[in-house]
Amino acid sequence: MSEPNIGTATLGILRAAIPAICDEMAVVLQRTAYNMFIYEVQDYSVAIVDPEGNLIAQNRGAIPLFLADLGPPIRSGLEEIGRDNLFPGDVILMNHPAVCGQHLNNVIVYQPMFFEGRLVGFAVARGHWMDIGGSKVGIGFSRTLDVYQEGLQFRNLKIYEAGKPNKTLFQIVQDNLRRPDLALGDLRAQIAACRLGEKRFLELLQKHGFDTVLRAVQIIADQSEERARKAVAQIPDGVYEAESFLDNDGVDLDKTIPVKVRVIVEGTEMTFDYTEMSEQVQGPINSGSGGLVTARSAFKILTSPADSANEGHFRPVKLILPPGKLISAKPPAPWLKAMRRLGHFSAVPLVIIEAALIATSAPRPKVPIAPGGMRSLNVGAREWTKTARPMRSTS
Repeated sequence: MSEPNIGTATLGILRAAIPAICDEMAVVLQRTAYNMFIYEVQDYSVAIVDPEGNLIAQNRGAIPLFLADLGPPIRSGLEEIGRDNLFPGDVILMNHPAVCGQHLNNVIVYQPMFFEGRLVGFAVARGHWMDIGGSKVGIGFSRTLDVYQEGLQFRNLKIYEAGKPNKTLFQIVQDNLRRPDLALGDLRAQIAACRLGEKRFLELLQKHGFDTVLRAVQIIADQSEERARKAVAQIPDGVYEAESFLDNDGVDLDKTIPVKVRVIVEGTEMTFDYTEMSEQVQGPINSGSGGLVTARSAFKILTSPADSANEGHFRPVKLILPPGKLISAKPPAPWLKAMRRLGHFSAVPLVIIEAALIATSAPRPKVPIAPGGMRSLNVGAREWTKTARPMRSTS
């Protein structure tokens, strides 16, 4: 079957319309969420992902460290659940750190989208839940020594199957979180965002036709790749290195954690080599996919910071990341949790991104490298009622 011809006007419309769907999903999530991490801090990301787990579009704004990392959870779901076991009305929970690489509070909700009986993609919404169980309320405890102390793990679990609620899973959430009202409220907000994304994307398919939209997605990704490769080509070939450090891992307070990054530029490709990165540590600053997040974030900053993200941007990116490193930790390592000495769970990827940018700044002396970071303060209280449930904590 020949590929459809797409006019410039149609391509331009779809180039704007698909990211706009994600932006509208983000508005729904932010306005209907129950906890301030989502509606104030904007600690969320939403996306449309294709049937293979490739990013079609993502919301603009919110947390930069959530850039283009929603594909691996979808690919994990396809492998574990199976494409033939996905049905209209399914809603799936995911936060497993070995795949998602983040602290357990960052819960992903996704649902398959079907058009004329065909799986055409997934609507995805990640949001930071106020509590996920574990030893302490809020965004974690700095002395956790394994992931089991940090809360509930969901690994591609259907909380709705073909539109019917999984009452057992709802009960597990209800009985194991300090503020299930907030968590279930955020869950409903994430589902609403996904349903809106599905509705809008299917409207595009209905209006323009599946083949036209699919071809437009391919062209947009190819053009993004071309622009990214042209930007890489402006950097002289070579091996660029930089290193930084973290004060400690939150457990062994007298031991600094080295952060070493090697960036290899060869033609139009950029390889991020984390071979000399610190091994995983006993404190809760590890990550399972930090190499992907930091490489893609640094690459996007270097090549196309103003463009809407899609999978095409990152085709020139290669990773060398041995298992068991700080950013490729093996279970049951404690994962990226809040640390009083580091300030926030994002300290680790921010330091690594900074090192990557410093490494590539040598041939680009006119490009300033500015430091960044986040800080948080947890304040909690207990409401002395019959339930004695904790009041919401703030940050």
